[in-house]
This record gives sequence, structure tokens and C-alpha cells, in this order.
Amino acid sequence: MAGTGDIHLRDNALLRVKDLNVRFPVSGGRVVQAVSGISFDIMKGETLGLVGESGCGKSTTGRAILQLPKPNSGEVVFDGVDLTELSPNELRRQRTALQMIFQDPISSLNPRRRIADVVAEPLRVWGPSDRREQQLKVEAMLEAVGLDPAAKNRRPHEFSGGQCQRISIARALVLEPKLIICDEPVSALDVSVQAQILNLLEDLKVQYELTLVFVAHDLAVVKNISDRVAVMYLGKICEVADPDELYVRPAHPYTELLLGSSPVPDPNHPLDREMVAGGELPSPTNPPSGCRYRTRCERADEQCAVLEPQLRQVREGHFVACHHPLVDVPVSLGETRVAVG
Repeated sequence: MAGTGDIHLRDNALLRVKDLNVRFPVSGGRVVQAVSGISFDIMKGETLGLVGESGCGKSTTGRAILQLPKPNSGEVVFDGVDLTELSPNELRRQRTALQMIFQDPISSLNPRRRIADVVAEPLRVWGPSDRREQQLKVEAMLEAVGLDPAAKNRRPHEFSGGQCQRISIARALVLEPKLIICDEPVSALDVSVQAQILNLLEDLKVQYELTLVFVAHDLAVVKNISDRVAVMYLGKICEVADPDELYVRPAHPYTELLLGSSPVPDPNHPLDREMVAGGELPSPTNPPSGCRYRTRCERADEQCAVLEPQLRQVREGHFVACHHPLVDVPVSLGETRVAVG
């Protein structure tokens, strides 16, 4: 994984994103720079966690992989095919191997349709054509996600939020995809249910040989499910590392802020008021020059206002885009820009 500039992405990656840019026009002729030149790759069977506060571009990145919306520029190479170059019909066929699990499990399901029809809808388009075979596949998927197949004739309002998310996962799995984008799939659920869904995703990942992009704002959730974590800030990737390394030794001030903002389950634990004094997120229509985090960073200097930092290696497998990281940068590693997935 690397930033813009001289990057080296692995050719054998299942998913390779290079210099991805997504912009949205708004009133007054302004443009929201939702995603700005990010690059990463993911190997088959890996889970990449995308984490950051609201508005950082993590969900837009996940949707842009599926070309929803289509990126303004950049490459999204999935299984050797650049999705940005496909015609609408070619992209439609390719999307059977890429699926998405949405944040709100209830609103993502049609309230008027039976669960059997919701899960079977992809099969009605892509086959098998035999209705009996479709129903057997639906029952198998419901059972795989921990639901009683006998409930297939019920409608979404008869299920809890956690059960609806299991139905959404079954719908995503029914076409046997290679890659699933999980867009904050547990943020709308109770904590105990979150753990159940996360365990389910881990089991299904092994069973169906899945590759996952897991989008979340909760660092604890991302840590438990990801093989690699990428921290995003205002449309940029600012740090990449293994979960254990990132949580113990963050190298970017923003990552440290995120870790410090996680609540501690202790009513007597003092509030870190220095941590909450970081200020508001700058406008994505007019991001700061140089380092985008500099307006909230105590380490910022003139260099940070002029020169945009690129991802550089600070430890084995640990990359940070910061002129003044929280750790010492070995000279032999500081100039290395390598893709990590």
C-alpha cells in the first residue's frame, strides 16, 4: 500500500487500487474532494480495514471500488480486470464477483418482499434458472448465516436488526463472490450482536475463501477482524500497519487521536481534555495545503503547510504519511515506498 507518487503495487493482488480520485460537485461551483489519490492492494483471502472519522472518505472508497459512483480518475483492477475501463454490460457481469453489505440492515431490505425472494433475487438474474435449485441455494445460505431456513417466508419487519444483517450477508454470498465490501456492517447493532456478526464474517471468510474490505469508524471493531488497517483522513490514507502494531505503536498523530478517543469502560476514568481539543474536521471542499491534518496537529510546521507527506516505511510493514511521525524513522527505511496489502 502506498500514497501518490512512486508506488509499487503487486501484480498478483486480487484488488489493486491506484491513484483513486472521487469528487462530488456541490452548490456554488464548489467540489467535494471525497477521495484524493489513494492507492492500495489486497491479496486473496485478506481483510483490509478502512478506518477514520465521519467524512474521511472511507465509505466512498468502498463504493468507488464497485464503481458506485464511478471514480473521476484512477484504476480499480479486480482479478486482473480494470473496472474503470469496462462497458456497462461488462461491469454488470463483473459485479457478480463483488458484493456489498450495507450499514443499515433493515433499510437495505425491501420490506414488502419475503426473505426467500430477497436472497434469491440475484439468482433470478444470474441463475441457476431452476426455481427449486434456487430455493435450495437460498435455504443453504440462510443456514450458513445462522438463520432457520423455515423462516424464509417471513418479511424483514419480523426480524431483529442482527437477523436482518444476517439476511443481507446471505444475499451477498448467494452468488459466491470473491470480494465483499463491508460498509460499517455492525455500527447500527448492539454490542453483543456486533460480536456475533463479526464472528460470523470471520467464519464465512474461511468457509467461502472471501476477501474483505471492512469499513468502520470503531477502531476496536477493525482490530478484531482485519489483517491490515489503513487509517484515512480527509480523503487520504495517512497510516497503514498490522492491527496489533497500529494499536500499540501508532506513528501518525491522527491515529493517536483516534485511539485516544475510544471510550474506556470505566466511569472513574478521567476524560483526556487535551485529546478532545483537536478541533473540527476541515471542509473537504477546501482541504488544507500540504498535510491535510496540519490544522489539528501540534507537530505541524512550515514544511507541513507546503509539502504533502507521502507514505514511508517506519517499521517492517508499518507505513505513515507524516513529516514528523511519533516514532523515529530509520534512514534505511524512510525513503521506501512499497505496496502492502
